[in-house]
Amino acid sequence: MKQIMNNETTDPSTDRLAEAELMSRVAARDHKAFDELSEKYSALIFSTAFKVLNHYEDTEDVMSEVLATIWKKAGTYHPKKGSLVTWICTTARNRSIDRVRSVQRRSALYGRFEEKLEGDAPEARTTGREALYLSDARQVLQTAVVALSPEQREVIELAYFEGLTQKQIAERIDSPLGTVKARIRRGVERLRVSINEKLDGEGELLLSSVSE
Repeated sequence: MKQIMNNETTDPSTDRLAEAELMSRVAARDHKAFDELSEKYSALIFSTAFKVLNHYEDTEDVMSEVLATIWKKAGTYHPKKGSLVTWICTTARNRSIDRVRSVQRRSALYGRFEEKLEGDAPEARTTGREALYLSDARQVLQTAVVALSPEQREVIELAYFEGLTQKQIAERIDSPLGTVKARIRRGVERLRVSINEKLDGEGELLLSSVSE
């Protein structure tokens, strides 16, 4: 009877080994393993992110980002440091907090940008001109970004459109901070000419957000 009871007792280390084996397969780019992981943990990722964001679409975006991070960084998971559930929840929570901060950062940026334009706008400026500055400035920047190289475009989009810091970008794309800074610097220089031509030199405030 004692032997039977011991066999029926759940050993936590067994689950930990199974999690490690699954992550090892994902790290080896086993798509079947990744599908298995996604099916098993997507609901957990979604609920963890939603508690922070309380926004359905943002939560879906974060869930996709977390799964992409797991696919890319599965090899960094070490079972001795904690369970896979803890690792995934921590990743989802941190990415959700980053999203909240980026939204706040963008909101503050747009507020400063529009206040700058409204405060400095000459009285003779036409309503159509003001509409361009206040409503289409973001589109002007987006159009200019398309012309950048893929590497420059990636870091500029993360810095401006997602509001990430240079350090956060380096972690996101798994590149040295110096490389990220160089790409942003070159990208900003290319954007500066294009944007200032369309915004009559008043695009500097937009670009300041990505060069911080």
